[in-house]
Amino acid sequence: MSDISTLMDSAYELFDKSVHDLEDDQKLPPRDVMEEVCQTLLNVSCLREEGRFPTFRVCFIKPDSELLDTYIYSHVLLFKEPILFNTRELHKLAPALNANMSYLMLDVSERPFKAIGIIASYTAWQKIVTRELASGNRMPRIPNILVAGPGELKLCFGETSIVTYSAGRCVFYRTDVFTSTPIAERLQEGSSITEKERLQLLYRVLWEVGFFQHGATILIVPSAESCEEFIDIKYEMPSNFLFGDDANIEKHSGMPHEKELVTYADMIAKLTSVDGAVVLNKDLDLLGFGAEVLTEKMGSRHPKMKFIGYDDEEQTYKTFQDNGMRHRAGYRFCSAVDGSVAFVISQDGTVEACTKYDGKVVVYDNVALPMI
Repeated sequence: MSDISTLMDSAYELFDKSVHDLEDDQKLPPRDVMEEVCQTLLNVSCLREEGRFPTFRVCFIKPDSELLDTYIYSHVLLFKEPILFNTRELHKLAPALNANMSYLMLDVSERPFKAIGIIASYTAWQKIVTRELASGNRMPRIPNILVAGPGELKLCFGETSIVTYSAGRCVFYRTDVFTSTPIAERLQEGSSITEKERLQLLYRVLWEVGFFQHGATILIVPSAESCEEFIDIKYEMPSNFLFGDDANIEKHSGMPHEKELVTYADMIAKLTSVDGAVVLNKDLDLLGFGAEVLTEKMGSRHPKMKFIGYDDEEQTYKTFQDNGMRHRAGYRFCSAVDGSVAFVISQDGTVEACTKYDGKVVVYDNVALPMI
């Protein structure tokens, strides 16, 4: 099992660092159990079923856990007879599982391990789609392992990724970028909206854009005037859609603030489908979309950079030139426009955030959505 030792070496430390105030049912099982489970999942991840590779989640919580009682939109379904947790049986069962809506429950109290049931969260999913819920996790916030593709596993808490294992290497995620870094400071400066509203909107937008798989850039600026020299907005659309007269909206449309927030976030996410960046101000009002960053009008072609890893250490081996055009344009924009923040979303859904801080463009990659 040495091939997943890199995942095990970091999993427990990062989990404890990322997730706080845990109940007993929210803790990881022992390392030897995790290794055995992950090895089986790796084997299954490489087996096609009807031409497709499986994608599903497994968890370790007991079906009678009181913690599950707090998730009224999730339901525990138990197999009449437990199923052996091995590659052959799991390969057959995997097509019935949906990584966005369910967990396969494992009993790892004794060997051989068994699959004992499914936690289904379909009602919660429907409430988000119908805009009854604005954001947050659709499924119970418990540790789980996501089989994401051939040879790719993710250790998650609910739907928040903490570390990814792929092709023998680990990719680490940060969940604090929106709350306790220079990115968070810049987002708060000059903003009149609450932190909860900011996190809910950004969570929803980035989540939606990740599913589009087309890549995108979202620029958040102090004002339209602050960036007009360095950006050409093809479709200018200054608006106060979200945080206007909430009472009037609810009175005449019957749409509470939560639904209004989701509607607006989904619209912003859809605007990223057009070539160019979406531009918002610090109150997250829309300024326009289809924006081109005018790099030729910016002073430095290679701004001073500082790439920060998941452990808060500077990654000195990374350079400006290592990144693609979309990322470099975001760096140069933040260098030129004081107080701005850029979110660059890759086609695979990974998020990078940057801003200028102490004379350098500070970059956080593999940003995880905040756990709100």
